[in-house]
Amino acid sequence: DGSVWYYAPNKVAPIVFAALFFISGVIHIIQTWHYKSWKTTFLMPLASLLMMAGFVAREVGAYDIQDVGLLIISTVMLLSGPPVFAGANYFLLGRILYYIPYLSPIHPGRVVTTFVGFDLIIETLIGTGASRMVNSNLSANDRNVGADLVKSALILQAVSFAFFVSIAVAFHLRAQKAGVMNKKLRAVLTTLYVSSALIFVRCIYRIVEFFEGYTGTLYSHESYFWVFEASLMLLVSVLFNFWHPGRFLPRSNKIYLSKDGITELRGPGWADRRHWLVSVFDPFDFHGIFTGRDKRQDFWNQDPAQYEGRA
Repeated sequence: DGSVWYYAPNKVAPIVFAALFFISGVIHIIQTWHYKSWKTTFLMPLASLLMMAGFVAREVGAYDIQDVGLLIISTVMLLSGPPVFAGANYFLLGRILYYIPYLSPIHPGRVVTTFVGFDLIIETLIGTGASRMVNSNLSANDRNVGADLVKSALILQAVSFAFFVSIAVAFHLRAQKAGVMNKKLRAVLTTLYVSSALIFVRCIYRIVEFFEGYTGTLYSHESYFWVFEASLMLLVSVLFNFWHPGRFLPRSNKIYLSKDGITELRGPGWADRRHWLVSVFDPFDFHGIFTGRDKRQDFWNQDPAQYEGRA
């Protein structure tokens, strides 16, 4: 009664999940340092620690159910964590495409700039919307505006993520057809698909929850949150602990897999020298395709001896 959470929040589960995300996050930091994979996996510990902070705020709020500030902090942190996990997947796919550049449907660097750009928009909408949506001190109209911002962000996230997965699938099919789908690459892609599926299910849950509104079944019953938010995101974090990308991919973006699917070679790296604004609006570099510029950068078809030789 009088709870800003719309129910009596669980006092045990938040601290359990906070501890588990903390442990997972620390392991991510150790693994990233061990494999020297900061350029690829630096978002994984950040996402875990964001989730941890959200659950810490939720635990404190469980003992002060009228403090709207704690509800806002917890909601913003917990809504921000999953897009950061999604961002980690963007960096991972970009790294995979650098590893086999001749099968990439999009310039590897553009995976990061394009989808992380969408993520920044999503995070801004979520942060602004969630802080208004859960603030019971605001008018109903102001809170509805906040809810609409969050809905828009979640829908944008789902559409963006579906497009992202379609690029991964297109690459996967090309790799299978070319006969370069080795054990390491299959492990990384499987991890990418499973984590993406978990994030997508969570996103759908949040979309349905916010469209139902405050009086809906999902928002007013805490058990759904623990299943479709807390548990799914913990599975994503732990999944990357067990199958860390650093185990399977080389540290340098200049190392690529030759077309025999076995030998790793060192090349010059696939630089995109276009203006960043052009690369954002033309991530597939259609202009380069039509003018033949991409063909002039196909170092994988050149003699690797002119570079540094084998990895």
